[in-house]
Amino acid sequence: MVYFVVTGITYALGAGLSREEARDVAEKFIDETEEGTPVILVAEPDNPMDANAIAVYMDYTRHIGYIKSSSCMDVQPHLDSCGQCDAVVAGSIGLHTLLVEIPHAQEAPVAISNRKRALPENPLAEVLRMPYTAEERALQVIAPRLARMEPTKENAPQILEMAKRYTALPALSICYDDGHWRDLILNLLKKATDLQCEPNLAIALVHQRNLVNKMQKDTTRTADHPRFHEMEEQLKRLRDNARGADGLFVNFEMHIATSGRAVKDEVERLEDWFRRMPNLKLRDWRQHQKLAEALCYKRVSREELYEVYASILILEKYTQTEETIDIEVRDILEYVVKLKPFLADGWTLKDYGMLWSRVMKLPAVRAVVRDTGKQKGTTFNRNLVASILHTMVEARVFGPKANNQAMAEALEGSRDHSVRQALSIELSDKVMKASIEKIIAKMKA
Repeated sequence: MVYFVVTGITYALGAGLSREEARDVAEKFIDETEEGTPVILVAEPDNPMDANAIAVYMDYTRHIGYIKSSSCMDVQPHLDSCGQCDAVVAGSIGLHTLLVEIPHAQEAPVAISNRKRALPENPLAEVLRMPYTAEERALQVIAPRLARMEPTKENAPQILEMAKRYTALPALSICYDDGHWRDLILNLLKKATDLQCEPNLAIALVHQRNLVNKMQKDTTRTADHPRFHEMEEQLKRLRDNARGADGLFVNFEMHIATSGRAVKDEVERLEDWFRRMPNLKLRDWRQHQKLAEALCYKRVSREELYEVYASILILEKYTQTEETIDIEVRDILEYVVKLKPFLADGWTLKDYGMLWSRVMKLPAVRAVVRDTGKQKGTTFNRNLVASILHTMVEARVFGPKANNQAMAEALEGSRDHSVRQALSIELSDKVMKASIEKIIAKMKA
């Protein structure tokens, strides 16, 4: 016996009503619909949101909702040449979830078959690599194991224990795989609750079933689409990971330094990638709500989803306007211009200012230059700026009069300031150092 979730009932039955009125209508309908009521499942290949959509009809012509998106592929083999099949209502879970079953249908396959990419090839797929979160790795371990279980009274306690561990993990991913597992696990727990186990165990199983059902939710209303919130929560976690010493931003910086491509060019390629996503009609990658909803219907893999996340994080970080950048670095330029008297022959103040403007536009510099650490009374990292000056000294931007003591006094008014020591320290970020040296070499040529 295989159960399939019917979603979108409030949308189908509540057209023209307020959200609250639509919920009331859906709740009343589900409460009054008896198990065994016949329904018809109908494919909708022309559905503008999802070409694999399967609608659910009652009384032949009354549209009551849709089979949940992540289960449609399991229903398709049962459709006839007209794209239809008979099913019956198999019960409900909570107030908003109706279940149907297809008589004599075999169990849905547990393994997720290999399938084609849902999205166009990402132009920077090899660069935009991020490890999966610990929660998602754990989901990949427990979800398929739990979904394979065949409920019996003997293994019901084990199912309960596994279900507790599963539902304790945050439901953060909107990839097809996790939605597919949720459907199978909900089906499993529905069977387990029908076993008539001893009371305490039965109550606990019902509780876990309800928790999994809550993860499903109604995903048909764009205004409060739960997948949007899931996507935003995961992006929030991944932003921290991206800033790590070997994280996404460092990988992107290395790519820029070694490929010879400009940040602006790579940003444009990523923006174009979002615009080329089929049937998405996404003019701007910042439309997260529309993006989250569309990705669910496209059945993206975990790998594709992480490409989307990585692209969003890169675009967030590197799409500042030139005007914004100039305003942000004005105080730094006012600081380093104090070294005008030490410039080498051939370097004018205009050249020096242009050099710093280009250096401050480097993603590697912009990412950390405002991290002041324990430095008080400053808006930027003076030790980092001093180490950048060290690179410029080595590249002969400054003449023979430029020694650490004299430069520290010009910058800070004190020859013994801590900046003096920083002026002798080489940049530890090799990507940043190589990028600055490349800029200086071009300006000298």
